[in-house]
Amino acid sequence: MGPGKRLLAKYNSWKLGRKLLVAFALVSIIPILFVQIVAFQINKNQMTEKIDELMVSNLTQIAERVNLNLKIYTNLIYQIYKDEQVIDNILALEDDQDSRKAVAYNQVVNRLKQYHNSEAGIRCLSIVCPDGGAVVYDFETDSSLNTVWQDYSDLRQTPPYLESADAPGMVVTDTMNFNGKEKGHFYHISKRMFDFDHLERGCIATVIMTIEERSLNAICSNGDMDEYSINFIINEERRVVSYPDEDFAGIVMNPELEIEDFVRVSGYLRNRDMTINRYEDPITGWIFCNAYDKDYMLKDVTRTQQALVLITVLTLLFATSLIIYTVRTMDASVRSVVSGMQQVQKGNLDVVVPVRSFDEIGTIADNFNDMTVKVKELIEEVGEAKEQQKNAEIRALEAQINPHFLYNTLDSINWMAIEKGEFEISKMLRDLGVILRYSVNKSNQMVSIWEAADWLEKYISLHQMRFNNAFSCEINVEERIRGGKIYKLLLQPFVENSILHGFRDIESGGLLRIDMSSAEDGGGITIIIEDNGKGMPPHLLKNYNDKEKAIADDGRGIGLHNAFARMHMYYGDEASWNVSSICGMGTVVTLRLPLRKGEEP
Repeated sequence: MGPGKRLLAKYNSWKLGRKLLVAFALVSIIPILFVQIVAFQINKNQMTEKIDELMVSNLTQIAERVNLNLKIYTNLIYQIYKDEQVIDNILALEDDQDSRKAVAYNQVVNRLKQYHNSEAGIRCLSIVCPDGGAVVYDFETDSSLNTVWQDYSDLRQTPPYLESADAPGMVVTDTMNFNGKEKGHFYHISKRMFDFDHLERGCIATVIMTIEERSLNAICSNGDMDEYSINFIINEERRVVSYPDEDFAGIVMNPELEIEDFVRVSGYLRNRDMTINRYEDPITGWIFCNAYDKDYMLKDVTRTQQALVLITVLTLLFATSLIIYTVRTMDASVRSVVSGMQQVQKGNLDVVVPVRSFDEIGTIADNFNDMTVKVKELIEEVGEAKEQQKNAEIRALEAQINPHFLYNTLDSINWMAIEKGEFEISKMLRDLGVILRYSVNKSNQMVSIWEAADWLEKYISLHQMRFNNAFSCEINVEERIRGGKIYKLLLQPFVENSILHGFRDIESGGLLRIDMSSAEDGGGITIIIEDNGKGMPPHLLKNYNDKEKAIADDGRGIGLHNAFARMHMYYGDEASWNVSSICGMGTVVTLRLPLRKGEEP
């Protein structure tokens, strides 16, 4: 015997109380602590996922707010783009007379001043003509000369102008740095302008809106949370569009430097467990990023876990004390039940186990006492049942006398009819005898289809004689299915319904036709029972074609409901049927049954 089996045998030899104590010590304490650790990790991971989802959602909202601001700015550009006064004065800038050009220049400047609204962040508006002439108004300096573009001699060389040159719509240019009299970071929205009355002239100017980068930074800011979480924007070329520290706006990240490393180099979230989330805006193409301190975000989870560990230790100490008390109490109750079982094993059914508690062991003891009483009663009932069984067998033997007496009587009458030359009566008696034997002997067994057809022919012939040949009958059985199996008397109710109800009060001309053939799909048989009788009312037709109503007990025991119920009982969902009828013209019953082969059940 191996060490494992020896250990298991020793464990099985212990008393129940000792087993429970050891099992509790080994199975409860270690798993609970293990579960605590696993649960903490799972909870931590789930919280991290939720925080990441929240951060991405926040980035999405930031992107939407940025797009909303851009939409406001672009709407303002569209107003300038469609301003006829601005267009006319831009065209006048091409005039050869300096006086007229000066007037047009001042009118454009004054018009641009009027487009300054309460939307924060717009630094200046510029209109650059194809010949290099430009009208610029700086809202910060309130000047058309002291502007952010003063270091550029030709505004046609600026990125916003160059990027919009071949673009049909609005163009957003990422952050640019200016190092003139003041240092600033801006991004731009530009669009080409046209004279709508003379589109053949082509582009007459390009309007450029310059927006301060801090407007983006204000949208991205987390307020007091910037120490633990920051939001910033980069473009596809890893150029920083907006950053909490504006000194980093406009620079291009080192391709070999991860975003996480860049955040640390910039002075944020140093020596912290950092997580980066990204959202790429499909409209601007900008990548909105978030970096947060994971430990800070999960501090509440960590504190909760520490509290749970302390509570678990205290709970285990209390549970250990309680389990010791419970085991000792339960051991005493189990011993009394075991003692009672041993008494019953010896044949003492009068033993009564004392009920010491109202828990499961007490329930077992109480049920044990009830069981001993019921066992005594069952022993007595078994004796009575055996006596009743003998009496039932005797009555069954007596009941067999009646069918044999009936068969012998019919046979005697048949010979008497033959002796007197009543051959038609003799034929009816023979058919009736066959029908009775066929019907009474194992009525639920299966027979071949040709046997069922032969019996139906005899059964129908009796009805033809009874009704003075008021109807004729045709039975057609396809040769390939003659050996198939069908349950006895399954078709009799359908035939009887056609004769008794369909041909009622008909003196001649009735036709009953029964066709048995293989189904079109080859998986079963199709039986069609058709008559040209009176038909049936619509409410019966509806009931018979409703499966649930068709197999319901109609209270008469036999008939079509009984036949449909037997079909469902024998074949289940493999069987189906359809009843069609027209009052005064006849009824057609179509049965579809699975084809059974082999021995009878």
